[in-house]
This record gives sequence, C-alpha cells and structure tokens, in this order.
Amino acid sequence: MIDFEYIQRKTIIVSLQDLAQKEFLHPELLRLYLPNSDKKKPLDLGALAYSKRKYVHGALSFEQTGYFVVQESFIKSRRFFLNNFIDYIITGGYRESSVSALISKVRKAFNIIEKYDFSEVFLKNIENSSSVYTDITLELKHKVHINEVTPRHAELIQVSVAFIILIGHGKMDFDHIVENNIKFRGGGNPTQPRDIVEFRYGYETYKSIALGLTTSLLKGDKLPILLKMPGYKTYLFPYANHRITPYCHRPTDAYNHVEGRLVTPEEYYAKRPLKFKWELNENLKRSSSYLEDANENMRAKCRRAFASTAMQSFQMIFMMITGSYVSEMNNIDFDGAFETTKPVIQKSYRIVKFRANGREVQYDLAHGAVNFFKHYLKLREWVLDGISFDKLFFGLETKSWNPCYVSSSAIRSFQRNKVIGIFMPSDFEMLTSRQFRKTKSLFLHEQPEVTKETVAQVLGHSDKTNEAHYMEVSPDKAQSEFANFWDAAHEAVSHISFDAKVADKGHTCIASGHCVEYKKPEPAIDSPPIQPDCRTQYGCLFCMHYICHANDVDDVHKLFSLLYIITGVLNATADTEKARELLLMLSSRVRQILIQVKMKSEIGKENVDVYRDKVFKHGELTPYWENRLQRYESLGIIFTEKQVGDYFEF
Repeated sequence: MIDFEYIQRKTIIVSLQDLAQKEFLHPELLRLYLPNSDKKKPLDLGALAYSKRKYVHGALSFEQTGYFVVQESFIKSRRFFLNNFIDYIITGGYRESSVSALISKVRKAFNIIEKYDFSEVFLKNIENSSSVYTDITLELKHKVHINEVTPRHAELIQVSVAFIILIGHGKMDFDHIVENNIKFRGGGNPTQPRDIVEFRYGYETYKSIALGLTTSLLKGDKLPILLKMPGYKTYLFPYANHRITPYCHRPTDAYNHVEGRLVTPEEYYAKRPLKFKWELNENLKRSSSYLEDANENMRAKCRRAFASTAMQSFQMIFMMITGSYVSEMNNIDFDGAFETTKPVIQKSYRIVKFRANGREVQYDLAHGAVNFFKHYLKLREWVLDGISFDKLFFGLETKSWNPCYVSSSAIRSFQRNKVIGIFMPSDFEMLTSRQFRKTKSLFLHEQPEVTKETVAQVLGHSDKTNEAHYMEVSPDKAQSEFANFWDAAHEAVSHISFDAKVADKGHTCIASGHCVEYKKPEPAIDSPPIQPDCRTQYGCLFCMHYICHANDVDDVHKLFSLLYIITGVLNATADTEKARELLLMLSSRVRQILIQVKMKSEIGKENVDVYRDKVFKHGELTPYWENRLQRYESLGIIFTEKQVGDYFEF
C-alpha cells in the first residue's frame, strides 16, 4: 500500500470582485472568501485541481487552508475547468450563498469521479468525458437493478457528473453526451408537514428560552438563572455541562439544582464520601469563585453563551413566524430601527419592513409578535455593546463577543446540541425552514378565498413550484382542522333564537344582530380568531352574549352585509395570508347561522333568500356596513362583483 504525503499548500485568498477583475494563471491556488455567505473562512476552490485531497478538522485558519493535498495528484485539465468554473460564477451573477452551494456541488461531483477512479482521464477530452459518464451511468443502472441505490440517488449522482461536463466542455458537448445516455428519474422525499401541536410546542420552548435568558441578562440577574419552561422549571449555572430537566440529567456535585445554589460543605462531603475533605473544599472554593465572577462580570464567558442561546432562539422564532430561510434572514440589513405599518383588515397585525441586499422586504407579524421582537432588539444592543454590525441577526464567534454572520450549520447545531435532548425530548425532530414554509403554504391553500397564485407570491416561488411541492394537506391536520371547524360551527347554532316571544326582551341591537349583555364581552370558544370587543363589530359572533333572531329581517340583513364585507376584504387586500386566523372562521360562522335560520324557520328561509340577492347581487347593505364599505373603498380597496357577487351559495 502506497503512503501518500499530504501537505498544506500555500494559497491566495480572493473575493468575487477579484475573480471578476483579474485573471489567474494558477487557479489551483485560490481560496474564495464569501463574507455574506454562511462560511466564516475562505473556501478552497483550488483544492479541486488535486485528485487526492483531504480535509483536516481543526487545521483551518483564515490564512491557511484545511485541505491537505498530494502534490503529485495535480491534474492539468482541472486548471482549465477551474477557469471555466470561475467564468460561470461571474457571468451568472450569483449571490455569495449560491456560489458557496455551487462549489460544494462541484466538490461532491469530483468526489464521485475520484471514487470511481476516473480522475486522470475525466475532462481530458470530450471522448474521455463521454466514456466516463457512460460507465458511471451503467454502474448506477446495475446498482438500481439490485436495489443497492434508489433511482433518486442515481439521478443525483448523474446530474452532478453532468454539471462538471457542462462547465468543462460547454453546452453543445454536454447536450450530446447526456442525450445519448440513460436518464434516471426518481422522486425525492418531499418535506412532510409537521403536526401543528409540535410546532406550537417548539415555538413555546424557544420563546421561553429567548425571553427568559434575555430578561435575566438585561437585568443583570445573579446566577443561577431560573428558566421557566413549558411544564417545568430549571436552574442554569455557569457550567454548560450542568443541565437538569425532564429530558436531561447532567448534574454537577457542587450545585444544588433543586434550590438553585451551591451545595454546603456537608452536602458535598455526603456526595463524595471517598474524597479527602481538603480536596473537596478546594473544589467547592473554585466553583464558588467561578460563580462569583459570573455574577460580577456581565461579560463573563457563561453570559456570552447564554446570550448566544437567546439570540439563536429568537432566530428560530423569526423563521417560524415568517417562513424565511436562514440565507434570507442572514441578509436583512439593520439601520437602527424598523418600520411598521397596519394592514387594512386587522389592527392586531403589523407589516414589518426591513432592507435586504438593497431591496425592501416585509413580514406580517401579529401585534404580540412585534412586541416580542422588540425584546430581541434590546438583547441585540446589549450583546453588541457599542459595536456596529450591519445585519439584523448575527451569531457570536467562538469564545468571543465579536459578531459573525448567521449560518445554517449553526442553526442546526444549536437545535441538535443545545435544545433537543436538553430542553425538549431527544426524539423531537429538528425544525427546518422548509417545514415552516410548508406549514404556512398548507395554511393558505386551505383558504377558499386565497388563490394558488397568491400563495406562490407570498412564499416567493413560482406557480409551478407551488403546484408541485406545496399543495398537499396532511391527513392529521385536515382531520384536526375539520373537527375544529365543526365544533365552532355547531356552537354557533346556540346563538340563534327561534322564539319570537323573547326576541326583544333586553336585547341590544348591534351591527351583526343582538347582544344580551352589552359591554360585557366573553369569548364563546377557546382562542377565537377575533376577540369579542363591543367597540368593534367583527368579534361579536365569537361572544357568548351574541344572539341572532331567526325571524328578524334586520338580523338576516346584518349578517349578509357582514359576510359581504368579509368576502370583499379577503379577496381585495394583499393581506389574505392571514385569512384563516382573522376572517375565515368568522365567514364560516356567519354562513352556518344563516343556514340554520333557513333550515328551521319558514320566515327565516324567505328572509335568507331575499337578502342574499339584495346584498350579493345588488349591493344593498345595512347603514353600518355600508359606512364600513365606504371607509375601505377610501383606503383603495375596491369591492367588485367578481370578488363578492357569487360567493354565497347554499
């Protein structure tokens, strides 16, 4: 067996601008620095020119590469490939995060070539590249046939090798080589929707960590910190390896984790009876000194770790609320403030606007989420302590308070190493941006008033991608939502009065019917999408004091007028992604009441038929809702016949 000598070669660090403005005779020396990607150190682009290379963990510094190579394994044809690859990157106008992904893609493809031992001949000329591609394809076909690899896996390998051919030989030769070979087609594993209960549990967990640590850090609380989590409490001591929760038992003998203090000497002796007392006293003295230092020094090592954990928890929550990817979150600029405006349909939501890569981006956040987010801004200011950083979100360098860019790997590592198996059960599946987006998409697709084109626009992808990957519904979720709808709908029936004799006894007229306890709002169901409030009229149908008189023409007219407004707002405003939370159940509740009125009363049936046409065909609303309609139209919302005319049907 030959022992190869791997060496750490000298390299040249360059930027994307350098690649665009300069020519390099020896691209095998280049390392590409991409500060706006999730990579903290320059990527070794030139190492791809060597067929024998290995990455040595811990050897990478900013100035030196972590890739060790065998000098004799240098392949001249790859120098030509690297120059073509550089041209491909520059002319493509890719973002730094995309360039990083491309380099990773090419590296994996060359790993495949090395695995099949085709390094010397591949890319040497078109004939050799074609031959190698064919041989790899035939080998993959055999492995698929014997079930050693899946068609999807084979397809990914084939596409990776084909991409190198495209860069190395150009589009014309690429088409010729690829078209004359077998093509694998395999379905990938689509992101599966998560149970909403799991998302809610994850949200509450990260929220508890974020707010608990932030409050303690900003107030300068003494350690240990008492962290109140969903269902339990735990003390956080300076040592990171000490954690006691229902999901983790890593005690430290010097701590009393029940009372949140250092143990007494007597308690310590009892825990370690075989140790000398003088030795235990020294250990306890060191632990006490470390705890005192952490309580006196607000920039102590352990507080830096707590601050990092809190910031990463805020980042998780931001992605859960907005459905953004890490790369998108990483590009949000911060200039000291953020702008909020109110959507038209609900005061409890705010449009939060930022700048990202020179363009404006906005996110719809519930009012409570905006207030929650302000806690992060205070933490951000405290962590930076006067240091300027241009991005809204950031991480901290290892063992330092210096800010660095957020990375996908850091978010994954945070969940895997700091949360799951410690503050959450060890079998809890890691949360991802794709799951957040899939859940948000399913949420929108279930709304009849929201078109699939609108969903695609909200999530920032094409209609084709939307139809291919974002339109299925989880059976568990569908069953749960169906049950919730009918529970709410059946409860609504209890608010209908079919007895004409009690129609006017102490009932106050309101814009959507009558109220039996005016100015004493109480929710009729758990967590109503709109809280009852006597000063507004949208939440009245979710109040236990609301009542509709089945034989009252005015009540039927009011309900149809309300339904007209709901339908028009849902279809005319850009805020339709909030439809389910704010207006869809209200719309369903109105229709259910009207259906019951029609079914159980002859007079009610006649009133429903008459006022359905008056409102939806002729636009004759009650004075209150007519006034509300004019207010919306003054804000630029136009209620057209297409948007509301044929909406209500039994």
